[in-house]
Amino acid sequence: MKNVIGPGGVRYPVKPDVERLLRSMDRRALQSLVLEMAAYSPEAMRSLQLRATPEDDPTASELLSAVDAALAGVDLDYHDPFYEGVDDGVQGVEETVDELERHLDGGPHPVVRRVLQHLLTRLGDLARDADNADALIGVAERASALFGRAVAGHPDPVSLARWVVGFRVEYGGWPSLTLDAVAHAFDEPAWDAYRAGVATLGGGGPAADPYPSEIDRMLLELADHDGDVERAVALLSGGDRPYYREIFRRLRDAGRPADILAWLDQAVTQGCVDVAWRAGPTIVPVEDAVDAYLEGGRPDAALAIARTLFGRDLSVDALRLLSHVAERCGRQDEQRTWAFEQATLRAHSGGGAHLVRLHLADGNVTHAWEAVDAFGAGHAWRELVEASEDGFPLRAARLCLAQVLESLTTPDSKRYPAIVDLLVKARALCDTAGHRAEADAEITRLRGVYRRRPALMSAMNRAGLPLLAPP
Repeated sequence: MKNVIGPGGVRYPVKPDVERLLRSMDRRALQSLVLEMAAYSPEAMRSLQLRATPEDDPTASELLSAVDAALAGVDLDYHDPFYEGVDDGVQGVEETVDELERHLDGGPHPVVRRVLQHLLTRLGDLARDADNADALIGVAERASALFGRAVAGHPDPVSLARWVVGFRVEYGGWPSLTLDAVAHAFDEPAWDAYRAGVATLGGGGPAADPYPSEIDRMLLELADHDGDVERAVALLSGGDRPYYREIFRRLRDAGRPADILAWLDQAVTQGCVDVAWRAGPTIVPVEDAVDAYLEGGRPDAALAIARTLFGRDLSVDALRLLSHVAERCGRQDEQRTWAFEQATLRAHSGGGAHLVRLHLADGNVTHAWEAVDAFGAGHAWRELVEASEDGFPLRAARLCLAQVLESLTTPDSKRYPAIVDLLVKARALCDTAGHRAEADAEITRLRGVYRRRPALMSAMNRAGLPLLAPP
């Protein structure tokens, strides 16, 4: 079934009876209907005009004016993110880009290309004078992607190549217009012009850095396009700290394991191997690092990374990584023992929360409770309660009650609903364990102690918790 796009990009299905109507109409009736429909919307009329006249100046002027008007309404001052009433005008620009995209859905069009080129330039000008230009980052990314579509079949690829080089140098990478976005429109003379333009800019010296420098980024893109791994690695390693993740990826894609290990050794020495969510362009994700060492026949290096990470974080994810590496090395029991010894030593000074979580991840609730007895549950109490509902319901209930007492130390009516939920849970756990009276006695005692907190009493009443016995 065909669809039409309405406001906000919502797609509406064209019903069969509408299709039957259109098929039944003769040419004159269809022409009349199209003109009638176009009259309902300036955008529809522009769309019709663009199809009729490829180089329609009045329509181009309308679209350029719409872009300028939308950008004039943008407020790039910083606002309180919690104040939803601020209209920064970005939505108006988004709507203008929506229209350009709809015009482009019919295929590349010279007018749309001109307007998108104008939009990119205006965005670059705005970014120069605004501290909060990133409020328009979504618009900029869409505009760049649409421009890449619009240049397909460009009548003068050489001029396009020269404009792209000039644009990128002029605005320093904001908006970002990458080589990949426009390369499909280049012919051989355009490639020659692009390479010559980039070459005249310098860059690529011993201190090359393709992240802050748009010139070095263009050189890196050309190296990647040409498959010149040596050149790409040289560009990525010229700054204060090599971009190890990017180097690693290119060497892996090129199938050069020996070079990967050499760079990985350097990254480890500089502390540039870490978990993936912390991994910026200078950091190799630890999962990639251990896989490279294991595949390269260096299991001890893989284990060293995993042990270092575990010793730093003492997290469940770090334990899983260490277990994975140890299993592949045939040393799982040895490394598991070491890990829990390290966690126990740290618990003496830092409390038992991490040790409890590790035992729970290991599937051993009994050892988790032993850790609580020795070091306390800390912030891991909630996970322990959930894991203990079947095997240790009474202990879980008592842990809930202890948290209730701690939470009631300071009056705070906003916390009372959560506290009462905890009391309800403790009562249910005691009931499972056959100790309902213990929970009821504690709840009754709390009513007596905190009877002067009416909000708490009301919340307990609503939950149906036991009442204080009359005198």
